[in-house]
Parts: sequence; C-alpha cells; structure tokens
Amino acid sequence: MTRLKFYWVVSAAVGLAGTTPAQAQSTVENESVSRFTLSANAAIVSDYRFRGISLSDRDPAIQGGVDLGMDNGLFLGSWASSVADTGGSNVEVDLYGGYAGSAAGFDYTVTALGYFYPGGSGVNYYEVSAGVEKGVGLATLGVEIAYVPDQKNYPGDNVYVSGTAAVAIPETPFSATARVGRETSDFIKKWDWEAGIAYAFGKFTTSLSYVDSDYGGVGEAGRLGRSGLVASVAVDF
Repeated sequence: MTRLKFYWVVSAAVGLAGTTPAQAQSTVENESVSRFTLSANAAIVSDYRFRGISLSDRDPAIQGGVDLGMDNGLFLGSWASSVADTGGSNVEVDLYGGYAGSAAGFDYTVTALGYFYPGGSGVNYYEVSAGVEKGVGLATLGVEIAYVPDQKNYPGDNVYVSGTAAVAIPETPFSATARVGRETSDFIKKWDWEAGIAYAFGKFTTSLSYVDSDYGGVGEAGRLGRSGLVASVAVDF
C-alpha cells in the first residue's frame, strides 16, 4: 500500500512495471507465508498537486513515506511532504491505516487518514476513503471516494470522487495514466484532471504529467489551481 496522496502517476507506473511498492523488504515468515512487509519511498516533484491544487505554491517539494502491510490485509503508514505555508507550518505529515482485499475479481481498499501540519494552527483534519480497482487487459481501472466529515478544523462535509486509468505500453518500461475527480462541499465545487506518462527503471520511476482544474479563478485557488506540468523522480526501498 502506497501513500494515498503519493503522486498517482508514479504509483501507477510502479505497479504496471511489475514491481512491488518495496524493492527491499523486511519480512517475517511463518511456513513460507509473509506476516508483514515494510517498505519505504522517497520522491522529488516539481509541484505538489493534491486533487488538482498546488500545495507547494507551484514550487518543488520533497516527499517520502513508510508503509507496513500485513498478510491479513491490514496496513499502516506515514507520509510527509514539504508544503507552502499552511497555518504556520511548512510540512505535511499523514498517518493512515486501513484494510485491503480482493473480491469477485476486484481489489478494494478502505482507509482512515489524518493530515497533520506540525507547528501549524487550526489546520489538522481527517478523512475516510474507499477505493476499488480492476485489471482489464493491459489497463488498470479504479474508482475512489473520499469523505471529510464536519470537524473542528474543517467546517462542513466534503466529498471527493475520482476515476483513474493506467495502461502499460507493451514491451516497454513506459505506462500512460489519466485521472479525473469531482470535489463537492459547502464551500467548493470543482473538477480536476490529469494525464501523464511514466518510465520505470529498477527502483526508480520518473514521470511527467499535465494537471489542471476548473478552480483557478479569482476567489478560488487562482494560479494554484491552473494548468501546469508536473515532473517527478521517485525511488522505492
């Protein structure tokens, strides 16, 4: 299980290339059955975009995370990124846990996720999400819904629904990806979308994506929600 907000194009490319989220793993075995797997990841991105909106003021960001997956489907993880000033903090730290499984040919995930901004004031919040994906030929198709309930630092409910597609390019280390999402709450209604290509080699994955939203106007996200190219280099441990 990779960090939910870890740049999606990179995550999809790693999966399509046939690698696991961890190239080097710490595993406890019992009669040849893995009890848990510990993995880590790190990345540099030219712009940290979350659901179409730049959280790094369109500047580069350094990111990384650690994941613990168990053979019973439970997982725990943490992930962090540099961000533009957020309530007085310049770091986002995410802690999450959930359950992943398969049924009727579909893979599914249910997750609880907390967003924390060390040193910030009035900005921490949490959300719950559920996702389903299925391989169809060379493609992997997925749908996810995330829900932020009304809470102290997040007035009103927020719902985000997204659809994703990742396609492996046969006999190459390249993959193409696309995503579209719709966010709705009492104070925001927007669409966002992205499309890109990624190249996986060994433990590394590079990607280049076009990201955009319809929330770049005055009184909205402004330039932080307008179109841009996002490049990334990621490595799995």
